[in-house]
Amino acid sequence: MGSVQPIIDQLAVERLDTLLFRGTPNDWPNKHVFGGHVVAQAMEAATLTVDESFRLHSLHSYFLRPGIAGQPIIYDVDPIRDGRSFATRRVVAIQNGEAIFTIAVSFHVGEEGLAHQIDMPDVPRPEQLDDDEAYYSRILRAYGKQPKNRPYMPFEMRSVDRMDLENPQPKDSVTGYWFKLKEEIDESQALHARLLAYISDFAFLSSNLRPHAMIPRDPRLKTVASLDHAMWFHRDNYRVDDWVYYKTEGYWSGKGRGLARGALYASDGRLIASTAQECLLRLNPEEKDKISKAGNQ
Repeated sequence: MGSVQPIIDQLAVERLDTLLFRGTPNDWPNKHVFGGHVVAQAMEAATLTVDESFRLHSLHSYFLRPGIAGQPIIYDVDPIRDGRSFATRRVVAIQNGEAIFTIAVSFHVGEEGLAHQIDMPDVPRPEQLDDDEAYYSRILRAYGKQPKNRPYMPFEMRSVDRMDLENPQPKDSVTGYWFKLKEEIDESQALHARLLAYISDFAFLSSNLRPHAMIPRDPRLKTVASLDHAMWFHRDNYRVDDWVYYKTEGYWSGKGRGLARGALYASDGRLIASTAQECLLRLNPEEKDKISKAGNQ
């Protein structure tokens, strides 16, 4: 068995009752549950309660508490509305009797209408870029650490204008990366959509840190976390086992938070989805004092 299928299997949810589901958390390095994993599972729970004639077109979610790795997640679906053109579901993810995540999911039957898009930016093609996993493995070895043999991401990723971890410098907040599944899958479009949502939470908030020459594990940061995540699906004929470009833009930070937006393009330039996310960027007390003193001078 390859490295992709076990991770995909973890995304599936088990139906306990008409509107109640149970999911397996993923094994993330920080012992929490990856936000994209919970988003993807909640999407499936919602989709299983909607007629097949409807297609998911948007989601708006909030991360309320860190998910606990190694403990099942319960997904409670509220069928808010079933209309002729739209259906809406609200899902609450629960651990230990507490909500850790909530999402509103909207479905549409699809209609003919006006069509245009903002074109994909002019960026290097994936074959012109180095593999991210190989780069980070080299950095770990340079610091005397051994990379893990078992991958925790099922995607191959290749970043444009990667942050140099050995010599971080301020960079433009607009960047992006190519990604695709490490193996081909012959699965439904709905699974490709869930996998697209899964990875859309990865390295998104980092765009807010680039102008400050920081990465999420920077010692000057006390807490870094996604607060919410929104996504709009524009097409339903794409695959994530082919290259997809994720443009990310951290266009505001302040008050201990950052706001980013993103666009996902198929390799042929079609805009397939858009994203937005607010994150928590809490400095440690020493850094807060430095900023406060600098502001008073």
